[in-house]
Amino acid sequence: MKRGWRVAVVGICLCLATSAAADPIADFYKGKTVRFLVGYGPGTGYDVYMRVVQRHIGAHIPGNPTVIPENVPGAGGLVMANTLYNVAPRDGTAIGLPSRNLVTEPLHGNDAAKYDALKFGWIGSVSSDVATCLGWRASGLVTIEDAMRREWKIGGNGPQTDSAIMPRVLNALIGTKFKVFNGYPDSGAVGLAMEQGEVDGYCGFTLGSVRSSRPQWLEKNVVSIVSQMGPEKHRDLQDTPNALDFVKDEAGRQAFQLVFGLGKMGRPIATPPGVPAERIAALRKAFDETLGDPEFLEDIKTSRIDFDGPSDGASVEALIRRIYATPRPVVDRVTAIRNQVD
Repeated sequence: MKRGWRVAVVGICLCLATSAAADPIADFYKGKTVRFLVGYGPGTGYDVYMRVVQRHIGAHIPGNPTVIPENVPGAGGLVMANTLYNVAPRDGTAIGLPSRNLVTEPLHGNDAAKYDALKFGWIGSVSSDVATCLGWRASGLVTIEDAMRREWKIGGNGPQTDSAIMPRVLNALIGTKFKVFNGYPDSGAVGLAMEQGEVDGYCGFTLGSVRSSRPQWLEKNVVSIVSQMGPEKHRDLQDTPNALDFVKDEAGRQAFQLVFGLGKMGRPIATPPGVPAERIAALRKAFDETLGDPEFLEDIKTSRIDFDGPSDGASVEALIRRIYATPRPVVDRVTAIRNQVD
């Protein structure tokens, strides 16, 4: 081979090697800051989960960006969801942990939900979870039968939040007598109201949230889990009645699944719409790797939060699409229940 050809071949090989070694995802994220949004205040269940992931996911994103937490409270998490969808940059430098109940707000015609849940970039879910109805034992609200006998004051975060919708659904489907008192900004505020005797209980506080933000309630036995609400019983609540077991007709069971089925994606993480597909894929991979990171697993243990049944991004997206395929008459029934005045 002539010298000129050899030089040309070597040059081509070097160019190919350089091209192969280049990582456009790492190049994009290197030196950048990723904002991790959550729609509730510090110390709440969603915030605790967000911060555990936030502390570790940056090490698994190519380029190792700095990931910072950002609390955007308001309207039961709706302010954050709208911010993530409409305001946050659509380049992969913003992710959020929205409340799962917000996924169906557009389905029910909530004009305040300025987003299309099917267009978020779903990264995965930290865990599955189960909603619970809690009673403050000193008030006398202890069993599901108690809840059916007389009216009880239940703390709420706003008329279109889980804490108001869930007790309304239980009233309509199984005959409980919950009266929702809205105006509390988050679950932490309702928890304080329970401790001070202002309200008798709270429906919508998940088991994971109780364990992470109010473990002393369970340790001191000051609350009763009146009911769990999920597609099936949680493995740690086998002796606690599931409200689904009290729903007798098929239409009611479909309505129940629409409201409570999203517990399978207990702590979902999403990007705004329009993020390039290759960055969505990189963030999904980073999330999956984080779940197996020994330091993350130790942090989970230290933080005393549930790490049960995490889901990858494709599974979360598939669940949301199934929820959106619910028959319209069932959706309309749940919408009517949701729109009742407390």
